[in-house]
Amino acid sequence: MVRTHSSRKLPILLGSMLLVAWSTSCLCTQVRCGGGYPPPAFPVEELLLDESTFPEGWHAHRDSYDPEDRLPAEQIALGLHINGCGPYSLGAGQYVYRFFDGAEEAATAYRTESALWFSAREGWGPWGTPPELPYESPVADQFRLACCADQTSSQRFCQAVGQYEEYVVLLDVDMNPEYPECMDFNDLERIVAAVDDRMASHLGKNTY
Repeated sequence: MVRTHSSRKLPILLGSMLLVAWSTSCLCTQVRCGGGYPPPAFPVEELLLDESTFPEGWHAHRDSYDPEDRLPAEQIALGLHINGCGPYSLGAGQYVYRFFDGAEEAATAYRTESALWFSAREGWGPWGTPPELPYESPVADQFRLACCADQTSSQRFCQAVGQYEEYVVLLDVDMNPEYPECMDFNDLERIVAAVDDRMASHLGKNTY
């Protein structure tokens, strides 16, 4: 059988196509197809706060929980803390979501989550920013911090939502004004500022 000129080119053509496909796959792995952010140089878990950020009596909750995946993020980390202060058990949760398609997708997720997190809660008063806590994030691209109170008790619930480039960070904290030694607004401001510091450090931003 006589090989034609075109038949001799076929293996070369197939090899070139495979090389292009392999090169494109490697590029997409490093920079994410679609123009997103490259993989970070640190695990997303490094953005979680540790026990030293919280008042005395608080400690990390060692039981494992799956983070809420209602946001379409490729990486999610969850940190939970509880306290042994006062007669009531209080808790705090921090969620970190990273979106591989970048800041635009994170901005959309921020708006969705902010509307959900600050929606009306049955039996609780309206969301508002306490005058004792006039904190504005110097790091986040978008940020909101607000609290609401239980209408039948002294319990108070505060939440913060921030977008930091391709990340969205959620923070919720239980408070009881009758036991300020367990968690007061100064403590909460320090915790929120610690989130900003952690994000600024890992993203190479200034906190001023």
